Amino acid sequence: MSDSDSREIQAQVCHRCLMRLETSAGGVDLPRRIRATLARHGCDERVRVSLTGCLGWCPVGRVSVQLFRDGQASDVVLVDPARDGEELLSHLPCPSMEAT
Repeated sequence: MSDSDSREIQAQVCHRCLMRLETSAGGVDLPRRIRATLARHGCDERVRVSLTGCLGWCPVGRVSVQLFRDGQASDVVLVDPARDGEELLSHLPCPSMEAT
């Protein structure tokens, strides 16, 4: 099984949203911080985080993240950069979240 087959969910982070954030929000580093949040909750093996072009949502002070499950677009989550992607957890099958 290839690496792309073993990760059934993709989280595509809007690059344009990252560039529009205030420098103090640390947008450039947000994908790494999202990966770290997913790893803390046991999701890092099932979710691949990558950058994509504009998703058309353009929220002020937030970043659009499009989730894909089995190649099909599902949720668009508006992420607060100060929370490092915690909002995504309620949309993902993370082992630590399933136990609660």
